[in-house]
Amino acid sequence: MSSSSSSSSDGVEGDFIAAFQEEYEEEMQAEEVVPRRRRRREVIRRDRLGAHDRLFEDYFADDCNYPPSFFRRRGEAPVVNFTVNGHEYNYGYYLADGIYPSWPVFMKGVTLPQSEKQRMFTAAQSAWRKDVECAFGVLKARFNILAVPGRSYSRRTLGLIMRACVILHNMIIDDERGTNLEHSYETVESNVGPAIHHHAPPSLAARIQMDNEMRASPVYTQLHQDLIEHVWAHNA
Repeated sequence: MSSSSSSSSDGVEGDFIAAFQEEYEEEMQAEEVVPRRRRRREVIRRDRLGAHDRLFEDYFADDCNYPPSFFRRRGEAPVVNFTVNGHEYNYGYYLADGIYPSWPVFMKGVTLPQSEKQRMFTAAQSAWRKDVECAFGVLKARFNILAVPGRSYSRRTLGLIMRACVILHNMIIDDERGTNLEHSYETVESNVGPAIHHHAPPSLAARIQMDNEMRASPVYTQLHQDLIEHVWAHNA
């Protein structure tokens, strides 16, 4: 009884599979007979040369349609003019350590000072650099707003925050020491230091020239030697 029922169920399953396979093969043959209609690819004609010309005329030409004053300028260093040891320079510099490249905008100490002049300059450069680092470290430890990321603030807001923290720090020192520093603060009209010129948008050619000048190793070597002589002449 069980064997007959098992054989009958196998026969039904086999018939079902055969019918399904036959139907599937018929559908596949019908798809082969009637080919699918392919969508014709649309060709978009782009005037690349004209677009390049318009881009240059809009943003990079000397008399461009959208000068830098139309946009918010970021990452552009101000022009700084100063003379040291009889040579004139047009860019300021940051006091840096040895990991930075030898560019005129990064002033480093002498790695292996051989002369007394080099040793004096390296010691002075290291002391000045550490003074700046310590000053910012003290401000960051006292005001938490300086210790958190500030990318959400505009450049103007960051400047106001920094000035406010410096003023508050000086007021705290004034209060703690009991010393009147009212006449010791530097005012806005002060002309101490080199002349700094803002809002002078350069052209593309001028930007390329400025970039090359800021990376010029011979200029760095000359400035480095001039500063060594300058420090020696004023401290020896």
